[in-house]
Amino acid sequence: MAVGSKSRVSPVVRAFLLIGLLFSLSAGCSPGITPIESASPTVSDRVATFTGDNASIATTDVPDKRSAPTPVQTSTPATETVKEALETYTPATESLTITIIYDNNTYDGRLKSAWGFAALVEYRNHTLLFDTGGDGSTLMSNMRILGIDPTQIESVVLSHAHGDHTGGLSALLEVGARPVVYLLPSFPASFKRQVEQFTSLVESAPGQSIAEGLFTTGEMGRSIPEQALVIRTGQGLVIITGCAHPGIVAIVEQAQEMFAEPIHLVLGGFHLGSKNIAEIDAIRRDFRRLGVAQVAPCHCTGERAISMFAAEYGDNFIQTGVGKLIVLNGGEN
Repeated sequence: MAVGSKSRVSPVVRAFLLIGLLFSLSAGCSPGITPIESASPTVSDRVATFTGDNASIATTDVPDKRSAPTPVQTSTPATETVKEALETYTPATESLTITIIYDNNTYDGRLKSAWGFAALVEYRNHTLLFDTGGDGSTLMSNMRILGIDPTQIESVVLSHAHGDHTGGLSALLEVGARPVVYLLPSFPASFKRQVEQFTSLVESAPGQSIAEGLFTTGEMGRSIPEQALVIRTGQGLVIITGCAHPGIVAIVEQAQEMFAEPIHLVLGGFHLGSKNIAEIDAIRRDFRRLGVAQVAPCHCTGERAISMFAAEYGDNFIQTGVGKLIVLNGGEN
């Protein structure tokens, strides 16, 4: 189904949508695949909460336009996954394209900005959506304006179980997309069951291979577990984070430990809004120590931290917001 087309909605779905709306109004988050608690720039992050196991996904019956890719077996030890990748991987010469399609920072004035994050990654003939933003209507509207067909998304990687990163998933399924969803083992069982009703699901392991050149760090952190995306390119590693709750430096170190390769770019939410100048300065020094060549902070990084990274990196700082397109062509950005 095209993003802009209309579909007939059954009374059951209408009823569910109404219930979902009531939940969202009471919990302070947008209706989505489940009422996961949304983060906001003024409210401290908390562990996601659910209303129970009886929640369901509201979706229309749309025939699959293609078969979903076969999920990677999570039983494969993570060390073997990374080892095999290191032995067989040849740095790609094809371009890597990253499009920010949901963010609370504005870049393309045609698009709606809202609290949350989602980035479309196109690499080596694979299309992946990292996080889904906070609400489906904004996600779908921005995709339509950018000319992105959601049914062509082959994989979705959810960084963590907060509504501003998972809220758009149900809208993606409603238009007929059937991506393999990679999420953390710590996601609530009710959420996993809902996803499995409509598409394949993989519980990410450390070093999980998603497609050629695309990996996840696997679950990191304890209070708010999270995973980041790691992309191996001819220029070095590209790391995309959702909120970096386990610590942005820890995530970069994990990626470098996995592959022992230079780090070309770190993009996404760095979660530094509450940090003082001294703490942010220490993180900048850690980035230099780790050899991070370019940075593109957004979402929950905070204005002060973004300004400090811009001053530190100069021409190697990438201003980022919803609608930003980043292309790495072979050896050139």
